[in-house]
Amino acid sequence: MTATEFEQTFTLWVLYFFAYAFVGWLWESGYVSVKKRQWTNSGFLAGPVIPVYGFSITAVLALVQPFAHNLVLLYLLSALVITVIEYVTSWLMEKLFHARWWDYSKIPLNLNGRVALPISAFWGVGVVLVIKFVHPMVANFVTRLDVRYGIFAAIVMLAIFMFDFGFSLANVLAFGAATKRIGDAIDTKKQELITQVDTATAKLSQDEPRWLADYRRNQGAQATLPKLSWSQRRWLKSFPHLHLNDTQTSAKDISALAELLKKARK
Repeated sequence: MTATEFEQTFTLWVLYFFAYAFVGWLWESGYVSVKKRQWTNSGFLAGPVIPVYGFSITAVLALVQPFAHNLVLLYLLSALVITVIEYVTSWLMEKLFHARWWDYSKIPLNLNGRVALPISAFWGVGVVLVIKFVHPMVANFVTRLDVRYGIFAAIVMLAIFMFDFGFSLANVLAFGAATKRIGDAIDTKKQELITQVDTATAKLSQDEPRWLADYRRNQGAQATLPKLSWSQRRWLKSFPHLHLNDTQTSAKDISALAELLKKARK
């Protein structure tokens, strides 16, 4: 392979990665937004890409597309490739960041809650549809982008991606410790309130949890807790099945207190 051929191949695969990372982001964010009835960026990164989709589809294109003429084989191999990538991604993110970002434990035929047969079957169908109907349009767009901008487009996208990744990585490294402090504080507050009989607080609990109402009134207690960044608060809201390994408190409760702290410190 000549240097020119390598440059062209490299550019095409990078552009395919970002194209499908964006398509995946649209699908995922759209799905979550419909469920929540409000727009939600469901990606880990701040930008409009979800890398696991980019890796998954480019892997399918590289490994499985030669079998595109055989729909059954295409379906089975696509489902297998996506399942392996999803499992590895889930395992790595949990080991690195001490949190499980999605959980299929309640879905039948799941493997450690990281992947599940019904989900894999769905992805198999989805990838077949992508290869047959979406990829021709994406390939046309990527080719035009390559012809017009060449490797410059790939380099610019990679630079933006690396900046976003570095920004998100810096936030997620502090995410575990900060959410643990807030989660432990919530758990302690709940235990304190269990032993108390406070009529005024009981009335407030009709509108919000007693522990949150107590924090709302106690600015001194608020001052002892860390303030989460925009990215950290977004993760708590965007991943409905997020499980934080370092605290027993739910992401929903931590998110509620984080929003209270944000408003109180403006």
